[in-house]
Amino acid sequence: MTRHWLSDIRHRLADANSLLHLSALGVAAGFFSALVILLFRYVIETPAAFWMPDANAENFESLPQWLHFALPVGGAVIIGLFMKRMDFRNTRTGIVHVLTRLHSHDGHMPLKNALVQFFGGAFAMATGQSGGREGPAIHLGAAVNSLLGQRLLLPNNSIRMLVGCGTAAAIAASFNTPVAGVIFAMEVIMMEYTVAGFIPVMLATITATGMARVVYGNEDIFHLPVLTMNSLWEIPYIVLLGLVIGCAAALFMGILKASLRHLDKPALPRMAMAGIITGGCALLAPEVLGIGYDSLASNFNNQLGLNLLLALIAAKIIATAVSVGLGMPIGLIGPTLLIGASIGGVLGILGSSVFPELASNHSFYVLLGMGAMMGAVLNAPLAALMALLEFSNNTAMIFPGMLAITIATLTNSEIFKQRSAHQTVFQYFNILLPTDPFTLALQRTSVASIMQRSLIICQQQISPSDVEHLANAGQQWVVICDDKGKPALLVDYKTLASVLQNAKPDDSSGLYDLPQLELSGQAISELAIQATLKQAFNQMNKLHVDALFVSGYISGSASISLGPDNGIVTRNDIEAYYTTPLQH
Repeated sequence: MTRHWLSDIRHRLADANSLLHLSALGVAAGFFSALVILLFRYVIETPAAFWMPDANAENFESLPQWLHFALPVGGAVIIGLFMKRMDFRNTRTGIVHVLTRLHSHDGHMPLKNALVQFFGGAFAMATGQSGGREGPAIHLGAAVNSLLGQRLLLPNNSIRMLVGCGTAAAIAASFNTPVAGVIFAMEVIMMEYTVAGFIPVMLATITATGMARVVYGNEDIFHLPVLTMNSLWEIPYIVLLGLVIGCAAALFMGILKASLRHLDKPALPRMAMAGIITGGCALLAPEVLGIGYDSLASNFNNQLGLNLLLALIAAKIIATAVSVGLGMPIGLIGPTLLIGASIGGVLGILGSSVFPELASNHSFYVLLGMGAMMGAVLNAPLAALMALLEFSNNTAMIFPGMLAITIATLTNSEIFKQRSAHQTVFQYFNILLPTDPFTLALQRTSVASIMQRSLIICQQQISPSDVEHLANAGQQWVVICDDKGKPALLVDYKTLASVLQNAKPDDSSGLYDLPQLELSGQAISELAIQATLKQAFNQMNKLHVDALFVSGYISGSASISLGPDNGIVTRNDIEAYYTTPLQH
């Protein structure tokens, strides 16, 4: 009974337009993502209650000065020793890893990488590495749902949806920003906007945000006054802010590129170098350690001086770009927000001193800087705008936010010809993600949703009784197996029936030897039912066949047998799906 119910769910999830079942999947994804992210945050923050000043996980500034250097260096060396014992492929983490697995491996994410991200990321945060917890949260939210989908043998198209939902839920639970989570998942991770994609992702963010609010309350991550733009005369100054942040983003990318050149070095020296550079920057500005949300709060309250802000900008850019480029299992969203906020704080101080009557509230520029830097570094202008809107709870920020984010993104991409952080990593590894419309459309649907189930399986040699059975079967296709019991030839049923009418069995065995008959069939290969239409299309091109036999969920047997999970998918079926507008 359970197997039949689960099999029915799988078949329904194979269809990209099965909105009700995909919605239920979104709720489940939000629940499991929130669980692992809350656990991750607990592992980071709980030890701080025992040894950090004021039991504050972000209060690195209050530690003795010698620890500002020793803590990140020692933590980095331990992480390096840990990674030294692992295969390099198992140490890949973060948004880049999620994107690679989603678009090149249909969302199948390995357990080992998730464990490295969880424990390595938590330890990195606890030892003051210059990174954020949002990147690791995205990896963990995506991975826990991918592993669940793999465990339940769900179709690969639904596993891809689980990864997108996990990503959105991670952003929503981390920042208390459900809308920004949805846009980030669709804009950066899924790279497409569809109704069938929006609804499950929205439900995932609703679920994850609700669970996070149960634990941490309904308070915003930043406490801000009502912010508005005082005058339209500020527009040139906002443009200037966007230009400066675009330059900072380009500088960040340049340092990231330089650091990526050392990514093929052994793990221990790489991590040690990241720790030494972070520790050196911390001697200049201790606020560089950790995520920096406490420094963000101080900046919003105009409690950081101009010299400290300038030092923090330089230190955070260098430490974060180097650490991420060298493979430290940390994120860059949190540091990106701090860098942008610090630049905004500098311009806010200068603006209020030069044009005190025209300048807006100091927090206004800090918030604009956060959104502009996030949009430029991640090449996600819409997600950055939504985050800015949810941080402020103020629609008046939309117009200046759009201006600042657009100028910063254009400056980074068009003037300095820099890509986003994750695209920069892909460029270094010569990875080209298949994200064209044709590929994305075929990845949304599993072969189970369009395969033809009107078929019968037979061996190479059949008896007269088998011939009679074939005559009465009335199926569309006949799959003829090879001597190992695997599908080898696909024949139209009517064609085979016509040939058998005029054929005679072998005199010695009394059996009909099908390979000896003149059958106008086509070569066929086997494909798992979890596969997407894109996987089927790729396999057809690789093996130079025009049809595939879809095997069931239980595999590993020496020969195939007909069941409810078997079918035939042809190249014509795939092309008909893609060219029929009503189907997607």
